[in-house]
Amino acid sequence: MWLLSHRIGDKRLLRLIHHILKSGILIGGLVSQRVRGTPQGGPLSPLLSNIVLDELDKELERRGHAFVRYADDLRIFVRSESAAGRVMDSISD
Repeated sequence: MWLLSHRIGDKRLLRLIHHILKSGILIGGLVSQRVRGTPQGGPLSPLLSNIVLDELDKELERRGHAFVRYADDLRIFVRSESAAGRVMDSISD
């Protein structure tokens, strides 16, 4: 939430995201507290990925890499396996 608050100025949206992240999940008819993450297939996960990974997109563009990203799935196109290793190491740091 701290990272999001630096990227999003709308307090109502931040409050909504917080409530969704803290909402319980229904397992076998009982509500359980979610420990981490967002529900798979839910609309919040791609939104959060796009907000958080925007910085990575900008860095890849700055470096001139061809890439495609949808939510948290990413493909970076390079000319060789050794280049792929270098890019992977540098963006992982």
